[in-house]
Amino acid sequence: MRSLLLGGSVLVAALAFYFAQWATPSTPRTPHVIGHNNTVLFLVNCEHGLSNVFVATAYALLERHPQVHVHFASFPPMASRLKRISLHGRRKTPSARDVVFHELPGRLSFINAMAKSGRTLTSIMHPPGPAGISTACKDMSFYVSPWSGEDHVTLYEELTGVIDEVDPALVVLDVFFRPAIDATRKQNRLHSFITPNTVIESFPHEQPYLGWLWKYPVMGSGIPYPIPWSRIPENIYMNLRYFCALLRMPHYRATQRFLESKGLTDRVSWFNLHNPDVPWFSQTLPGASTPLDVIPPNVTCTGPISLSLSTAEEQSPVLARWLTRSPTVLINLGNVFSWTENHAAAMAQAVADVLHERTDLQVLWKFRKAVVDAEGTIYDDEFASPVHPFLESGRVKMEPWLEVDPTSLLETGHIVASVHHGGAGCYHEALGTGVPQVVLPLWLDHYSFAQLVEDVGIGVWGCRETSPYWTAECLRHALFTVLDRNESGIAMREKARRFGDLAQRDPGQYVAAREIAKLAASGYGS
Repeated sequence: MRSLLLGGSVLVAALAFYFAQWATPSTPRTPHVIGHNNTVLFLVNCEHGLSNVFVATAYALLERHPQVHVHFASFPPMASRLKRISLHGRRKTPSARDVVFHELPGRLSFINAMAKSGRTLTSIMHPPGPAGISTACKDMSFYVSPWSGEDHVTLYEELTGVIDEVDPALVVLDVFFRPAIDATRKQNRLHSFITPNTVIESFPHEQPYLGWLWKYPVMGSGIPYPIPWSRIPENIYMNLRYFCALLRMPHYRATQRFLESKGLTDRVSWFNLHNPDVPWFSQTLPGASTPLDVIPPNVTCTGPISLSLSTAEEQSPVLARWLTRSPTVLINLGNVFSWTENHAAAMAQAVADVLHERTDLQVLWKFRKAVVDAEGTIYDDEFASPVHPFLESGRVKMEPWLEVDPTSLLETGHIVASVHHGGAGCYHEALGTGVPQVVLPLWLDHYSFAQLVEDVGIGVWGCRETSPYWTAECLRHALFTVLDRNESGIAMREKARRFGDLAQRDPGQYVAAREIAKLAASGYGS
């Protein structure tokens, strides 16, 4: 073990020297361009998992800081969401103004750029730990920036034009929208970041004594915290693999040269996102995330940032009435996930088994079928035969789209378990409403949140041994663990409830909006 740690330390020192050659040189910072007072411009991807925290914060600005003019530059799917929060914002606060939307070319969205690079939901799925490290490393740099050089420049120019037009006092940035970061930095604008993840995903390298290597579980590993001694070598190995993949980004070298030829000399890298003088907002809730030795002073831990515009009853009276019939299990694996036949069949059998035994429960299942599964075949509805009796009796609802916002569903008090994929948004929605969780991870940070619910004691990682695939048996076991009426099940539900109460004392969207409004008041004019 000692030789491994020593060898790892030497390798990290060498990598750090190599990284220094790649990092952006440190130069004296010139004063930011002062923009129009009380004007905020959000530059954001449109995918729900990436953008929900921004939409929620924008709504909080409308609701509680109506003096702030809110602008949003994003892709076409964002338009309807902004119209909706504008409408509700005026209802809540009549002096609030509509969010001004600046539409970007839809073909250049993050998900389209990922697809253009050949990445699909099926291809990026991987098991946790060393078994999945090669797939994860292959994809990591595309999460940093999936755009080609030409598309990056197109977005950069569009966004530069929006910044010039709006002249904001503050730009709010998405860490996964690199062209926007480049445009904002090039214009030397005052800016901040909001991230849906917790601080451990953003600041592992700020920890002392090379703690990122050996002390804190690496993303995608599923290693618990504190790390058992026997798993420290595995953690070091995975960290070094990730570090090298993100440092080198070999596929991106031609793109980087192209960007430099266009005057974009700020190297595209995960390691130069954080600047100590740039405000950073994280959904971290004390006690419900991996504790760090060092949180940079410019980081605000807001707790869950969630959007709840109205009650479930107001959004869908029919669904709200159905929820009142029985305690409900919510199955919602996010907006990107489509169900393969194998996943669907395992879940259908598990749901049927649980409902046979627990006659007091019902299930709301957000379900969108993948027309073509991993084997390239089209499947019919035979997978659902175990739940047919429950569909007919009304104890199971399978809906392609939820008519009620997930947070509003969870706030009803009728949801007794949230089954999700381990996305940061789903984790924090359940955390902020005090609902126990069953996490079925598929890739990267999903495994971190799957392990986190167990570390914190507010849920279970379902099908740990077979992730990212499931069996009816392991799903059934996970559901019963959370739903059990025994002492451990009661303790889990009580702990989840306490975290929900803590989060609601000062909801994260209001914390972020309050600080952003202060920053936006630094501009010129009235």
